[in-house]
Order: sequence, then C-alpha cells, then structure tokens
Amino acid sequence: MTVAARARAALHDRFVSLFPIPLNRQGYASCPQDNLLPGISLADVESDLCRGDGHELDGKFCAAHSSAALAVNCFGPFKTRPDDLLLCGQQGAQSVEFEKQLPTSLRGTPPNMDVWIERGGEVVAVESKLLEYLTPKPASFAEAYARLAEKAEPCWRAVYEQAREGAAQYLDRAQLIKHYFGLRAYRECHPDQRLSLLYLFWEPLNWVEVAECKGHREELGSFAQSVSASCSSFRWTTYSQLWEEWSTSPALAHHARRLKARYEVRI
Repeated sequence: MTVAARARAALHDRFVSLFPIPLNRQGYASCPQDNLLPGISLADVESDLCRGDGHELDGKFCAAHSSAALAVNCFGPFKTRPDDLLLCGQQGAQSVEFEKQLPTSLRGTPPNMDVWIERGGEVVAVESKLLEYLTPKPASFAEAYARLAEKAEPCWRAVYEQAREGAAQYLDRAQLIKHYFGLRAYRECHPDQRLSLLYLFWEPLNWVEVAECKGHREELGSFAQSVSASCSSFRWTTYSQLWEEWSTSPALAHHARRLKARYEVRI
C-alpha cells in the first residue's frame, strides 16, 4: 500500500470514528455538508466554492481526504468572523474567501487560490495541500507561460526554468509558480497591497518516519530559499503548526481541538 493510500485509510477511519455518517467504499460522504465540521455551514462558502475551476462541489469535496474540505473546515468559521482569525502571529482580517481566481494575461484557466485573506493592507494567498504532495509529479507549463516568466522577478524566472527542465518532485512547483504569476498580475492593479503566498500543508503525526514527507520538506525548503528575494513573500507552515498556534487562543482553542481530532492521524 502506498503512503498516500495509507494516509487516506487513516483519515477515513478517523472520520467514521467521529461521525455517524457513512462513507462509501472510496471514502466519500453522500453530500458536501456531511464533510464539514459541526457549526460550519455550506451556505456560507457555497458561492465561493462554485466559482472555482476545480468544480469542488461536483463530488470530490465529499471525500474524507478532500484538500478543499480541509481548507473550509479550517478557515470556514472566519468567513463570517474574520476578526477572529489568527495567522502567522497576526490577529484579524477584513475578509476570507475560498477559490479565489487570479487572472493572468493568458487564455485558459487562471490560477485558483484555496484561501484568500485580506488584512490591513496585506493579502495572504493560501495554497492548501492534504495528500496531493505524497505522489511526485513533473512540472508542466503551456508554452505561453514563457512570456510571463520573461517579465517575472529573476528569482522566480530561475525557479520556472529549473522546474520546467527538472525531474518530478513531491512539491508542485508549477502550481506555485503559476500562483506567483497570478499574484503578480493582481499587484499591477493593487500596487499598495503587500502580497504573501502561504503554502499550508497537512502531515501525519509521524511524518518524521515517512520518507515522502521528509523529501517534501527538503524540496520546500530549497524552493523557499530560491525565491526569498521576491517582493511577494513566500512562506510555508503545516496545519498542525497552525492549530498549535490556535490552541493558545481562548477564542480558537475549541476549533483547534476539533480540527486535531478530525485530521491528526498516524500512518
């Protein structure tokens, strides 16, 4: 059994141990609301999810291992209470959105950010990962992206060239680079806003015993170092680290406990 399959099985087992909701053999609930933590309403986020190009509510959102559902379960309460959000040591936000599209000058599907947070002159664009990175993938770009790379900051142009020519990795570099291109286009219309790209990912509790998780972290550290000179800051953290931060806040500790109970498993 692959690491991804073991992780899926662990998340499915945890789900059925917590909720009186059946999953099918593939680990899917019967409707999207069934996959949300108590107190989170699909109505609050449905319009956001329907605008994304991933067609999340067509079915895959119902999976106990859904990355989109993880993001909504984590950040959903702040859709209506953005002032309560605590992220990277900073309290409060003006707004929280899901599946934010960032058009570039290219045709086709624009980059989609899993979570989009606006706060105090800063935008934090969140790319969320659950199990996706456990399977290596090569970087793939349409030829048109070369035009955007020519205008990019030197550090991002360099990682674009490296990704295009390099081998498959656990880290989806192509997706992060496309997000950067989308943020760069956004900056042209909002020059006064600070932009941060936050890579937020799940790991099993015993990640140090899992070669794929350690390889992912090594690739991520190298990537972050490569783009450290960018005007748009690139940061990364794990969901477990975020929930530990929330555990110190009386207003968020209960939410953090629910998230840990649902998603923190060993494989």
